[in-house]
Amino acid sequence: MTSYNTSEIRNLALVGHRGAGKTTFTETLLAETGTISEAGSVEEKNTASDFTPEEKEKGYSIFSSYFNFSWHNTRFNLIDTPGYIDFRGEADSALTMVEGALVLVNADSGVEVNTDYVWKQADRKGATRFIFINKLDKEETDFDEIFQELKDFSDLPLIPMTIPVQDGEEFRGIIDVLSRQLITSAGEEDIPDEYSDRVEEYRTDLVEAAVESDDELLMRYLEDEDISDDEITEALFDSVKEELAVPVFAGSAARDAGVMEAFDYVRKLLRSPAEKKTLKTAEGKEIEIEPDQDGDLIAQVTKTMVDPYIGRLSIFKVHNGSIDESKELYVPRLNREISTNKFYKLDGDEQEQVDSLIAGEIGAVAKITELETSDTICSPENVIELEEVDLPEPMLIQKVVAKEGESEEKMSDAIQRYSQEDLTFQVEYNSETKELLVYAMGTVHLNVIKDICQRKFEVSFDTARPSVAYKETIQTEADVEHRYKKQSGGRGQFGHVMLKIEPLPRGEEYEFQEEIFGGAIPNQYIPGVEKGVKEAMEEGVLAGYPVVDCKTTVYDGDYHEVDSSEMAFKIASSKAFKKGMEQAKPVLLEPIMDVKITVPEEYMGDIMGDLNSRRGQIQGMDPKDGQQVINARVPEREMFTYATDLKSLTGGYGNFSMEFSHYEKVPSELAEEIIERARRESE
Repeated sequence: MTSYNTSEIRNLALVGHRGAGKTTFTETLLAETGTISEAGSVEEKNTASDFTPEEKEKGYSIFSSYFNFSWHNTRFNLIDTPGYIDFRGEADSALTMVEGALVLVNADSGVEVNTDYVWKQADRKGATRFIFINKLDKEETDFDEIFQELKDFSDLPLIPMTIPVQDGEEFRGIIDVLSRQLITSAGEEDIPDEYSDRVEEYRTDLVEAAVESDDELLMRYLEDEDISDDEITEALFDSVKEELAVPVFAGSAARDAGVMEAFDYVRKLLRSPAEKKTLKTAEGKEIEIEPDQDGDLIAQVTKTMVDPYIGRLSIFKVHNGSIDESKELYVPRLNREISTNKFYKLDGDEQEQVDSLIAGEIGAVAKITELETSDTICSPENVIELEEVDLPEPMLIQKVVAKEGESEEKMSDAIQRYSQEDLTFQVEYNSETKELLVYAMGTVHLNVIKDICQRKFEVSFDTARPSVAYKETIQTEADVEHRYKKQSGGRGQFGHVMLKIEPLPRGEEYEFQEEIFGGAIPNQYIPGVEKGVKEAMEEGVLAGYPVVDCKTTVYDGDYHEVDSSEMAFKIASSKAFKKGMEQAKPVLLEPIMDVKITVPEEYMGDIMGDLNSRRGQIQGMDPKDGQQVINARVPEREMFTYATDLKSLTGGYGNFSMEFSHYEKVPSELAEEIIERARRESE
C-alpha cells in the first residue's frame, strides 16, 4: 500500500506554446528533485520527456510525458505537454487529470496562440492556473513589458511572486517578492537598491491579494499589524483556489534560475485532489464527491497509448476510492466487470509497477484491450459513468492511399489501430467515393502519424485531397420508351417499357411507381423494371455520378409470351431511363456543408472575404466568449484545404467544424470542368 494519503498528492500539468521551454523546465525540475541524475537537453536529444524516435528527430514534443516523484513530503504527478497546436489534444487530456496548470510563456515571444488556448482550457476544466515567464536570460527580454502584456491578456489579476534581476544584458537571478531576497546561483543576497521600490510595490499587491480571502488577516493588515510570510502564503492559497489572483513567476529554466522557487510556491498554493470536487456524468448530471481513498471507486481513462515493451497502456485518474488487483472493476460502457493485470505509475518512457493506486493518483493499467479513452472504471456496487473526455475535433481531411507495393488491408488496419491511441485522429470509409478518409489536426499532425505508422506497423501511405461525392439529377419531366429485342437462335429476349421520369424535391432520393393496366407488362416482370432503373441510376449520363431525387413511373409496355423475362425488362428499363435522363435536362449536384467558424473579432474581415471566395453563404453570426462564431454554408469542394488556410489567416486562433447539410446544383462553368475531367478519365 502507499505510504502517503490523497491530501499529500499534487497533480500539475505544464502547458504553453511551442518553444516556451516546458521540456527544459521539466528536465531541470526532475534533476533538482532527484528524479533523474542530470538534466537532459532538447538539443542533445536526451531528455526524459521527449523519448520517442519522432520527438528526438523533430526536436519538439508530440506526446505528453508523465512523471511521479516525492519532494518536501508531497507526492507529485507531473505532466509535460506538447506546445504545437496540432497536438492540443494531449494538453486537453492532461488538463482533465490535474488540479493545477503551470502556463509557461516565452519572454522572447509573449502571449502566443497556444498560450491563449491552454489558458482558456485550464479554466474550463477547473485547473488552478499559474504562470512562469521563461527565458528571461535572453538578450532584449523585458519582464515589465511581458508582465503588462499578460495583465492585458488575463481574465484574473496577476500577482508577481518572483521577478528577475537584469543588468543590461546580464541576468543575475530572481527576487522572491515575499521574502525580499535575491536568489542567484551563488545563494541568497540582499536585493539591489534600485529594485527596492518595485519589490515593495509588488509585495503590497501580493499581500492585498492574500488577505482578500481572510477577513481576520484583512483587519490586521488595515491596522498595520505584522503578518508573517507563512500567514501570507497560507492566505494566498485560498485566494488562488478561489480564483481571486494568479501567481506569476520569473526565471530561466535553461539556467536553473527560478524553477525550484516557482515549484515550491506551486506546492504550497495548489490544492490537493482530496478537496471536494464536482464531476459530470455521461447524462450531464453534476455530482459532488469528497475524495476518499476508502470510498467507492471512480476512475476514468483519459489517454490510451501503446508501449513497445508492455503493449497497450490505459492511463487513468483515480477520482475516488482506490484501485488494486483484489477489487472487482466495473466498466459501465461494457456493462460488465473486467479482469485487471498490472498497475503502473509512469516516469517518461519507464513504468513502475505498483500494487495499488489511491484517490488523486494518475496511473496506468496494461494489456486490457477492451478499455477505451473516456471509459469510467467504478465499483459494481455504485455504478457511475462520467462524461467523455473533451478533445478538439480534427479539421484537416485527406484520403489515404497505400504506397506502391503496400497492402491496402495492412494500411487500413494500421491506421485504425493508431486512431485508438489518438482520438484527435479519426478514420472513415466513404462508401460513395470508395476512399479511406482520415481527419487530423493539421499537416504536422498527419506527417507525424505517417512516421509513427512506418515505425510501429511498417506501413507507408500517401495522402491527397479527397474526391467530392457529386451526384446527378434531372430538372424536367421526360416520357420515354425502349424496346429490347434480341434473337440469337432458340429462345430470344424481349422487353418493352414506357417510362415517365420526373424530378423530386431535393433530398427525396428515389421513388418508383407502376401504373400498368390491362396486363401490358405481367406482374412478375415489374421487379425487373425497377432493378433496371436502379442500376441505371448508379451512373448518370453527365459524368457517371449516382442519380438522385428522381421519380420513375412505368405506365405501359409490351411482352412476349416466350421470349420475355425479368432480365429483358431490366435491360429495357435501364436503357429507357438513360434515354429519358438525357432529355430531362440533367445537372450535377454538389454537397453543401454547414460550417461553424470561431475566430477573434479582428479576423472577421479576412474570414468573410475568404468565405466569399469559396462560394460560401453566411447564415448568421453570434458573439461567444469574446469571439465571433460564423455560421455559413459552403460547398464541400471548397473546404478540403480550409484547416491549413484558416490557420494561416488567423495565426492559429481560428477553428471550425462542419457537417453535411444538403445538395445543390453545381454552377455551369464548374460543372463543365467536372464533366470534361470525368470524360477524359473514362477515356
